[in-house]
Amino acid sequence: MPDLTVAILAALPSSLTTAASVRCRVLGTALRLALLAIGVAQAGLAWPALQRGAGAMSAPVHMAHETGAWNLAVAVAFLAVAAAPNLAAGALPFLASFSVLLAALTLSDLDAGWVHVERAVLHVLVLVGVGLVATVAWRGRRRRRSAASGREAVA
Repeated sequence: MPDLTVAILAALPSSLTTAASVRCRVLGTALRLALLAIGVAQAGLAWPALQRGAGAMSAPVHMAHETGAWNLAVAVAFLAVAAAPNLAAGALPFLASFSVLLAALTLSDLDAGWVHVERAVLHVLVLVGVGLVATVAWRGRRRRRSAASGREAVA
């Protein structure tokens, strides 16, 4: 049986493909703006540790600086993906591994009483950001796959 996908898609009304294309662009813009907001917030959390060496739970200055540097690196990764969504797939291994380990350690520290809930809740920002980066990467993969098959991506 011949593949009629291209002929069927070409026969669709252009308003249908245009509306889907607009929805796709709006969603992409919303994801990028959300990543921008998460990145700026994450950088804001990193700044006190970098500027004053003020760490959570009275951490020594060097440890506070290291924590601030990691938080700023995560913020930069979020901002980079917001600016250039094609970087999402490359940033995902670092961000996902960091956030999974951070979540596991934070839950363990909460259980042991080594961290306050107020401090642990700040890590939700990282988890949301990683979720957004994963979504951007997934949409980019779908778009590339659709382009390779000769169709316009509708995501």
